[in-house]
Amino acid sequence: MHNPRSYAFYNMGLFDGESERLHHGKCVVVEGKNILSIDEGPDAAKSAGFITIDLNGFTLMPGLIDCHVHLTMPFMTHVTRKAIMDLSTQIERNAKVCIEAGITTVRDAGGFPRRLMSLITEVNSGDLPGPRIIRCNSSITTPRGCPEWVPYFNPLVRYFMGGQYVERVKTPSEAKNRVEEMVRMGADWIKIYCQHKSTLLGRGDLPVFDSSTFKAIMDTARRYKKKVCCRISSIKDLKYAMSMGVNTFEHGPIEEIPDDTAMEFSAKDMVLNPTLACLDLGDESLWAMLETIVNKHGKTFLEPEPLRQVKEYIAIYRERPYPPPEEEYLKRPYIDKPLLSRGFHLALANVGKILHAGGRIGVASDSGGLPAAFFGVFYPEELKRLNRAGLTPAQVLAAATSGNASILGIDHTLGTIKPGMTADLIAIDGNPLENLDAMKYVKIVMKGGNFMKGEPEAASFQSMVMSRHQIYMH
Repeated sequence: MHNPRSYAFYNMGLFDGESERLHHGKCVVVEGKNILSIDEGPDAAKSAGFITIDLNGFTLMPGLIDCHVHLTMPFMTHVTRKAIMDLSTQIERNAKVCIEAGITTVRDAGGFPRRLMSLITEVNSGDLPGPRIIRCNSSITTPRGCPEWVPYFNPLVRYFMGGQYVERVKTPSEAKNRVEEMVRMGADWIKIYCQHKSTLLGRGDLPVFDSSTFKAIMDTARRYKKKVCCRISSIKDLKYAMSMGVNTFEHGPIEEIPDDTAMEFSAKDMVLNPTLACLDLGDESLWAMLETIVNKHGKTFLEPEPLRQVKEYIAIYRERPYPPPEEEYLKRPYIDKPLLSRGFHLALANVGKILHAGGRIGVASDSGGLPAAFFGVFYPEELKRLNRAGLTPAQVLAAATSGNASILGIDHTLGTIKPGMTADLIAIDGNPLENLDAMKYVKIVMKGGNFMKGEPEAASFQSMVMSRHQIYMH
């Protein structure tokens, strides 16, 4: 990565993050870390001495933002010595793949605090290509509550992992202390769980915070001016968390949202991050696609032990009889595929219902949150499912850029292409407003005025254009 210089991009379609169409005949001028101006044609920039970049008809748009990832999750279904040895390099790969996919900003919705701190330091110093990271640190939940498949690590494992993935609290005092601890460790948001029923086979009802403990979390977060994101899966979860004033809802109900609840949701200016791709795991075609990707390209984005465990995990759903015997799924977590199959279409319809009521929808992939939720794969899949939910491609891309920036409170610097905004830019081979599949072909990534991918000076840009149909990870 080089120090920011001054560039002028021209000969492209321009999606500014807000419009319903591409703009043509524009020249986007970047000076240092920021967008200087949007001019008509390249001539003025040439005379001013900027490095001009002919995009040869590509689409230039703001860097993508993902409202829900888990960067420090190591793609393993069980802790092994080899998995721990591969942990650091796998986390680095996760960050790099985000950049390769054009994702320049993420909110990490739960991870290992010390690992996140180290990763942010590496990315911010320029030692590692990666997105800017807004973090929650450890999630907060109840004893035996969701995520019911995540153990409370002993001190040795906790040391190697970089902390707890989830902190489990019983009382308002414990809840207050854990929120304060996450804030001291640099949390920008607080992540909690409010899920009354498991989405795993045979797990049944789950405990959630009582009202006083929930209130202690919200009051402490507000005291430190932190917003709260909350995992839910049912209408009961949604209504309870809404009553407590949660800001964003992760995954969403796999039950139909009543009209009056949708209206109340909108009136409270809350946000649903539906993570539709990870709720679509009842779809056999998605599993088949994931299996193909990991078999053909797994070595490019997974370390050896995570790759081995992910292949084993996918085989459970692709090769073996499903569901497995009860004694097996009560010992290890197995997704309740029939439940998700029934609920996915309701989740899809809920997106339209929230939008119709005037509510806000975020783009969130849950990459890293499941052993098969691959970085660089689930994000474009999420975009396509939002399109299926009724959003136009332009609305989907606006949600992925300016919309997500607004949700995360960073829209004063990111999410749109305007003078004065941070120069997070990506160039797409194709017109994603006509076909969202074009989002798989990210050719250039600039973050804060620095080229992270496809720098014209580093390689012949013309040769990049000639290989327009190069197959990315997909």
